Amino acid sequence: MKRVGWTVLILCIVSIAAMPVYASNHTTIKDWSEINELTSEIWELGKIERYNEAADVLEFTSENITHIEDVLSLRPDQKRLIEYTFSDAITSLQNPEWSKEKKLNKLTEVRLLVDALQTNYEPLWKKTGLMMLEPFITMEKEVDDQNSTAFHQAANLLLERYETVRPALMVDLSPEKIEKLDAHVSYVDANRNNILTDAEHQKHLEAAAADFEALFFAKNDNSEPSLFWLIFSIGGIISSTLFYVGWRKYKGDKEEELRVPGKR
Repeated sequence: MKRVGWTVLILCIVSIAAMPVYASNHTTIKDWSEINELTSEIWELGKIERYNEAADVLEFTSENITHIEDVLSLRPDQKRLIEYTFSDAITSLQNPEWSKEKKLNKLTEVRLLVDALQTNYEPLWKKTGLMMLEPFITMEKEVDDQNSTAFHQAANLLLERYETVRPALMVDLSPEKIEKLDAHVSYVDANRNNILTDAEHQKHLEAAAADFEALFFAKNDNSEPSLFWLIFSIGGIISSTLFYVGWRKYKGDKEEELRVPGKR
């Protein structure tokens, strides 16, 4: 009898431990700080592959946002953006064919979007600058090396990362700026082979890289770009930083050669 009692007790403890993180802390949501806390928990659940629980918390959060949209002062376009981004993330978590990285990217979209809606100062998307520039740096390098395979891989990475950051950008940037960034990314995707072989198309790639660099590394931006690098589940920030510094030096050397003819 005692063994049965202990078994029941252990099962109860296990079932309680397996409950979603939000259950003990949240019954309703009242403000942005609680939503931000929940989206952080959602990302942590995704990181340890507890996808069903992450989906439950996403649904709970989405429903509560809808109920208190007046308190949060959401515009109709922001409400639609939240509904779409949350729904897309839930779908990804429920798809067994999606990789862990892709699921985390979808959860990152949610995390960045909510943060952008909550804060007016140094949003988290600003911390992803090195990750957004890395594909451009790689593409410019592979153009010089004529490595088409690596170039296309970098172009795919650009599309993937831009999709992750774009919802947050839509909150903080004007429609004109979003349209310009969209055009850059679409141009790179549609003209991959031309960029590899044609100098004029390569100038478009350089212009796109320059606009993204200006967005994430404005001169008056003192944010630390390494604080949020984990969201993309890729290589270490050190290699990305060195890559970026090397790229800047490479561009500087090319500009110096143009200023001083014949210099090598």
